[in-house]
Amino acid sequence: MDELVKKDLEKQGYRVVGDHSAIKVCSWSKKSLRDEGFCYKEKFYGLKSHRCVQSSVSVLNCHHQCVFCWRSLEHTQPMEINKGDTPEEILKGLIEAHKLYLMGFRGNDAVDKKKFEEALDPKHVALSLSGDATLYPQLPELVELIKKKGMTAFLVTNGQNPEMLKKVNATQTYVTLPAPNKEVYLKTCKPFFKDGWERLIRSLEVLSSKDRSTVRLSVLKGLNLCDVEGYASIIKKCNPMFVEVKAVMAVGYASYRVEYSDMARHEEIKEFSLKLGEILGWRLVAEKTESRVCLLMKEDKDRKLCY
Repeated sequence: MDELVKKDLEKQGYRVVGDHSAIKVCSWSKKSLRDEGFCYKEKFYGLKSHRCVQSSVSVLNCHHQCVFCWRSLEHTQPMEINKGDTPEEILKGLIEAHKLYLMGFRGNDAVDKKKFEEALDPKHVALSLSGDATLYPQLPELVELIKKKGMTAFLVTNGQNPEMLKKVNATQTYVTLPAPNKEVYLKTCKPFFKDGWERLIRSLEVLSSKDRSTVRLSVLKGLNLCDVEGYASIIKKCNPMFVEVKAVMAVGYASYRVEYSDMARHEEIKEFSLKLGEILGWRLVAEKTESRVCLLMKEDKDRKLCY
């Protein structure tokens, strides 16, 4: 990784691990340590925010250049990682970097001491921070290593690598559906591949083979918060366990491309989710106003993970 790029990431709060991985302790983890709230994944799925490692194994590698991405797109590398670090090196490095970052909270009187000690023994790895994890060729082995260590692994992908997705058995697998049709997709994601839409659809089809599968709608007013029938038609075909509808936030470099007024309010996300649920015959089973996100399921059951 170029040193200037590395320094830029570190200024943004990333901690680079090895040649292509990174962690960033999210604001909800910090809030949880101070008993000031928790991430929507804790409310939806029972994952404790203070015990979560927000990470990437492909921090600069992605086949999309989405309008609302928080990354610096000029550094994007649209290719698979070649001769990457080993799964053992990556997982050890991610946990060590995460724990080292947290040490600054040890002397904070506002921090719950019990939670702090628990945070040093993380139980969840979110492979979702930046880039796309499916571009790391040893991802299946890394996920199995995470689970072998008694941790859960949530994988979020943009669906451009369906063949890799078939090989990975994450605790919960997300495919982002950023558009209801190809036209909106091209405008939103600016894909590297000419057949990016077709690749995405193939990845969505893979979801039916996963134990816990999620279709994530990341939506922005004036761009892809539209055509609820189109979204519903695609979701019906892949039959996921969960559907999340989440507002895109104008954070990081996205603030240079997205106006704050374009961010959907929670009321708008909920209205859209209810319409989508009505078409699918699904229920809105949970929501988190602060995160502007709603969760849809056919039935509200078996969604909490315990560890």
